[in-house]
Amino acid sequence: MISSDSGALGMQSEYSSRLQVLRELDSAIDFARGFLQLRIVLALGSRGPMTARDISVALGERHKAVLDAVRKLVSKNLIAKEPDGGVDLYKLSDTGAEFYRKLVDVLGFRDFYRVPRGERRMLVSDIAISITRYTHLADAIIALATSRNNTLSINDIADAMKLSLERAKTYIEMFSDRRSGVRLFKKIEKESKILRTIAILLKPLGIKMRTVVEMYRLTEEGLTVFYKQPYYMKYKKSLAAKLITKVFGSAHPRLVLKKMMVLVLLAALVSGGVTIITHSTVIAALTGSLSLAASLLYLGYRAI
Repeated sequence: MISSDSGALGMQSEYSSRLQVLRELDSAIDFARGFLQLRIVLALGSRGPMTARDISVALGERHKAVLDAVRKLVSKNLIAKEPDGGVDLYKLSDTGAEFYRKLVDVLGFRDFYRVPRGERRMLVSDIAISITRYTHLADAIIALATSRNNTLSINDIADAMKLSLERAKTYIEMFSDRRSGVRLFKKIEKESKILRTIAILLKPLGIKMRTVVEMYRLTEEGLTVFYKQPYYMKYKKSLAAKLITKVFGSAHPRLVLKKMMVLVLLAALVSGGVTIITHSTVIAALTGSLSLAASLLYLGYRAI
């Protein structure tokens, strides 16, 4: 029993460490939005210096898209341009090489450097997939850990992870099965009061609808992972973050922005209706301001 518990704690600690490093690396490359940049770094790390054309062929990407991604990586000082006989070669900078080493270490590819170069290339896509999986799961953990009762609907979790509903469920269920080494999430079903009210109203019309919502709760193991993240220390010391949780249901930035956007948009619609009735210039100006605020919130929601 003791060895089983120590094994589980060891897995939790390892998983926490991976998440912490990956979130640090995610600040350099937004894995969700900069997936091509990530693949370029991995390709250069495994193959050595290459031209933009070679990178394009190796990754099967458009040359123009590769050039754009390469420029961004150069500006981030992750790769360096090196002229070679009239041709520009790109290689990892010292910062980029350190970034690459951390990636292969944290993802368990510690023997990566001993693998023959030809076989090493085939591991690149596996590494990229593992990275995105961990970063998306980190978002799910933060969203649940900062929510009321550490519980959210799968729709909210998918939104926080920036994934489709089905893909989010696939990731979550990998760590919600009782047989998994680390069970971070627990699936529960809860009846929605809103859906139940709608169902009662529709019942006389002969329309039946499901009133149970699929939700997930963060387990003790999941909370242990969260407590070891830098984000937890910021959340723990912030009264504003705890107030946000009470108001919006979770302190995850995407979920907060989305709900703020909906509230402001509703206020703008009500204000617009009042403007039509009263012809008030003051309320019309307020409607315009609210509409602008909703637009800015939407842009922020899409950007993060």
